[in-house]
Amino acid sequence: MSGAAGLARLIINPRAGHGRGRRFARRIRRYLERSGLRFRASFSREAGDIQRQVETACADGCAHIVVVGGDGTVHEAVNGLLSSAADPALGLIPLGTGNDFAKATGLPLDWRRACDQIVARIRNGQSRRIDAGRCNDFYFANGIGIGLDARVTLASERIKWLPGSLSYVIGLLQVLATGVPATRARLRIDGQELEQAISLAAVCNGQWVGGVFHIAPRARNDDGRFQLVLAQPLTRRQVLRLAPRVMRGTHEGVPEAHFFDCRRLRIELDNGFPLEADGEVRDRAARRLHIELLPRALAVLA
Repeated sequence: MSGAAGLARLIINPRAGHGRGRRFARRIRRYLERSGLRFRASFSREAGDIQRQVETACADGCAHIVVVGGDGTVHEAVNGLLSSAADPALGLIPLGTGNDFAKATGLPLDWRRACDQIVARIRNGQSRRIDAGRCNDFYFANGIGIGLDARVTLASERIKWLPGSLSYVIGLLQVLATGVPATRARLRIDGQELEQAISLAAVCNGQWVGGVFHIAPRARNDDGRFQLVLAQPLTRRQVLRLAPRVMRGTHEGVPEAHFFDCRRLRIELDNGFPLEADGEVRDRAARRLHIELLPRALAVLA
């Protein structure tokens, strides 16, 4: 490779995985460059910086962009990619806490194996295409959630120092201590009108939320559809009873949950509910959402 466009970009979130991004940065770059490929490496500096760096790399004609981090890192990268006219392939070295996108895409969770796969794909000129989604004015890779799971995400952000996905589990318990929210929702699901009270609506491109909850067992990010999961108003007791089943992905068929396959979705809520996308809180009081599937929108080194 030669020239700026020939360099693969390596963008590292230093805060990912409780600081593992910064601690592993030198090892990751050396491991990648041992292959003979060249990478232009940089750290992200603040929220939104990964998206800006990806947009710049796209404008420079970069063919391969590799990010180091978790689902929030992927979220920013995808927004940078899909807001650009360019179409580089995205690689991920997962160092996050939940790594939902990596699981959904079949990416190795071990950083060395992830590096090996990225190098092999770049060398062979291989990538595969997966679906993404758009909600109002932003994009997402793994899914969005309104209501209960977004409240849990908010709570877990205050205890990110806990190892692995434990912050999400403790966040759930903290939310339950104050009660489970509910609101009336009007939905248009691929032309089908529906009105009901909900505690949660999850629009899933991948199967996992928070690293431990197998919320959408039939979701696939390359099948041209979302799996929508609606939960009717829930009591604390119901949430505690259902949580182990959601972790195992065996909650399809329970009367409290409803599942739909869809490509387009409109949601209007009577009350503002928090909204998370790929594990990042985007809105604390969302009321109107317009969501659509973007089939085969992303090229990934997977």
